[in-house]
Amino acid sequence: MKILILGGTGFVGRILTENLISSGLSPVLFNRGKRNAGIFPELRKITGDRESDDIRLIGNENWDAVIDFSGLFPDSLELITSILKGKAGRYIFVSSASVYVMEDEAKLKNPLQEDFEVYGCTEEQRKDKDILTTYSQKKAEMERILLASDWLDTIIFRPALMYGRYDPTDRFYYWLYRVKNEKKILIPDNGVTMVTNTYSEDFARLIEKSITIRNHNKIYNAVTHDPVSNNEYINISAGILNTSPELVSAPGDFFVKNQIQPWGDIPMWLGGPDLMLDNTKVKKDFGIEFKSFKSSVQGCIDYYTSLGWPVPKYGISIEKEKELIDVVNK
Repeated sequence: MKILILGGTGFVGRILTENLISSGLSPVLFNRGKRNAGIFPELRKITGDRESDDIRLIGNENWDAVIDFSGLFPDSLELITSILKGKAGRYIFVSSASVYVMEDEAKLKNPLQEDFEVYGCTEEQRKDKDILTTYSQKKAEMERILLASDWLDTIIFRPALMYGRYDPTDRFYYWLYRVKNEKKILIPDNGVTMVTNTYSEDFARLIEKSITIRNHNKIYNAVTHDPVSNNEYINISAGILNTSPELVSAPGDFFVKNQIQPWGDIPMWLGGPDLMLDNTKVKKDFGIEFKSFKSSVQGCIDYYTSLGWPVPKYGISIEKEKELIDVVNK
């Protein structure tokens, strides 16, 4: 089987590539050769930038499956689909739960299913070179490009916050580090915000199975556990780590007043609404038994223990957090 991975040396792509090698497969990696460039020396690599004419190199051969971890811009994906017409058996695209329109809290009381409203994308948003400000709109537009390519066998995954081995973001780890090392943790709204996330090991297994699955839908919520509150996550982590930090709660308007941004400064908190996705469809179609949330937390703890528990890069600093806790306690 001939498999092309766009990306493949980063986060989940790296785990997937390891798994494929263990299964006796030798995927070809297309990337810029900048991130973890020295890994997988046994594999063939095509070095190039998908936002340039380099991407045309992938059209020189036929592929049973193409797995796309690195899609950020619709124009690039549109070019890729034209290059691969008649040359790709299946296209597996990693999209995002961010495509869902989540402004109306009244519509977010239950986990979102795949037919929930997604963002539109204006021409200006489509051409916007800034990754973050129009990320949701561009991801939704890329989904539409693939769905409109009716000749292409497409599977689209919408993961939520991804966590686990090789995570470069530290968003999930932000809380683990505090549970292990801090006596007091600042938490919004008593930690009642409910979330569903995506464990990297399970997601990699899901993508691997998607390469050969026969009967499938086109779009799946790729979350790997049932909804849990931030408070539950902290308590599970504390139980495993045998710590007992004090949770210092503050209302949402406290964070607004102190210019602390949801998600960017305090990960896994959206400033009000829950972030819950329904994964009934993916579990039914793929028949994969995901690890329990507690087991996935244990896996993360084992991983970060192997790294020596470095200070997280994401979110507010420990020093800033202590300043805010002092303000709350006054």
